[in-house]
Amino acid sequence: MIKIKNYDLKDRILGCLYLAGIGDAMGAPSEALSQNEILEKFGGYITEFYGPGDSLYVQGNIPGEITDDTSQMYEMAKAVVKSNGKFTVNDAAEALVSWSKNYPKYYPRNAGATTRFVIGELISGKDPEQVGMTGKTYDRGTTNGAAMRVAAAGLVNPGNLDKATEMAITMSKPSHGTQHAFAGSSAIACGIAEALTQDSTVVSVIEACIYGAKKGYIIGNKEARNASGLNLLPKIFKSIEVAFDTVTMEETLQQLDSIVGNDGSIQSSVASAIGIFLATKGDARKTVIYGANLGGDTDTIACIAGMLSGAFCGLSSIEKDWIEFFEDANPDLKLRELGEDLIQIANKNIK
Repeated sequence: MIKIKNYDLKDRILGCLYLAGIGDAMGAPSEALSQNEILEKFGGYITEFYGPGDSLYVQGNIPGEITDDTSQMYEMAKAVVKSNGKFTVNDAAEALVSWSKNYPKYYPRNAGATTRFVIGELISGKDPEQVGMTGKTYDRGTTNGAAMRVAAAGLVNPGNLDKATEMAITMSKPSHGTQHAFAGSSAIACGIAEALTQDSTVVSVIEACIYGAKKGYIIGNKEARNASGLNLLPKIFKSIEVAFDTVTMEETLQQLDSIVGNDGSIQSSVASAIGIFLATKGDARKTVIYGANLGGDTDTIACIAGMLSGAFCGLSSIEKDWIEFFEDANPDLKLRELGEDLIQIANKNIK
C-alpha cells in the first residue's frame, strides 16, 4: 500500500485546495474535447497551463486561471468558515448566491445545467431544500456540481466519514437534492476526510470513497428526490477495475472514457476521478494531468481528482513553479488564508 511518510494537517488541507484549483485550471482549455482532439489541438498530452484558444467555456481566461469549479468550492468553504463549522442548508444556499454575484465572469456563462436553474430560485427566496429537489429536466440534480464544490466537508472533518457525509449532503441540498448527488458528493468528501489522516493510504482513501457513496445513496433514497440514471457505486467499481487492469496513461484514459465516462454527470465524473486517483497511486502531478487529458468535462474531473490527491500528498508535493504560476493567475483567490481558517475548525473537530 502506498503511504505518505510526512504528515502535516495544514499541508494536506492546503494541498487539497491548491490541487483542486490547479486541476481545474489545467483542464479548462480541454473541456468538451475528446482525447484525440486534445492530442491534436495541444500537440500531445497537456502537462502545463494553456490559454483558452478557441474554447467556448473559458474565453477571456488567462493560462492558469480557475473556472466555476474552484470558485464555487472557494465560496462554499468560506461559508463553512463563516458558520464556524455549524453549517446549514441556508448557508449552502447563500454560498451559491454569493458565487453568482461575486463571479459575473463565470455566472451564468459557466454555470452547470443544475446550478443555472437554481440560482434564480434561491435569489427569489424559495425554500432551498425544495429548490434542490425540483426535477423538470432530466439531468437536474444529477450533474457534477455537488462534487466539485464539496472539499471543505472533508477538510474540516479529518477521519470522520459520517460527519463528512453529513456536511456534503447539506452542501448538496440547495441545488442537487437527489440520491445520485448525495452519493457522489459524500464519496469525495469521505475520500478527502480519510486522506487527511496520518495513516491514510491510497487503498484507505478509495475505501472511504466507497463508504461515502454507499451512505450518501442510502440517505438520498430516504430524503432526496429519486432521480433517474445509473447508480454511482457500480461505476466506482468499474473505475477501480480499470485502474488495476491498465498500465500506461493512454490505456487508463481510453478505458475510463469508454467504460466509465467523462460527461457532466456526477456518477461518471466522480467515478473517473476516483479511478484516476487510484491509477496514479495518488500522485499529485499525475492526477491532474490525467484529469486534464481524459476528455469531456476535464476541468471538473481534474478538480475533483485533485482534491483527493492534494489532500493525500499535501501542498509540499506540488511543484513550486505550478503554485507560483497558479497564484499569479488567480490573485483574488486567498487559499492560504482559507486554509488557516479551515484548519482551526478541523482541529476543533479532531478533539
